[in-house]
Amino acid sequence: MDEVVVSVADDSLSRLGSVVAALREAGLDVDDVLEALGVVTGSVAPEAIGKLRDVPGVAAVERQRAVRLPPPV
Repeated sequence: MDEVVVSVADDSLSRLGSVVAALREAGLDVDDVLEALGVVTGSVAPEAIGKLRDVPGVAAVERQRAVRLPPPV
């Protein structure tokens, strides 16, 4: 599963609940809904990322990236 951040389009913020429901139907396992930011985080199978992008009201879907620093010397 890939961790993703979904940005909801500004003109769809008023129907955020229905966008989140459609994301769930498209395969997103929702972790958090940040209403004030219009952002939804969660995990999805890699092959379903395209389905998330096709959900009406979605502006962007980005994979989360982990940054690891080497241990101090």
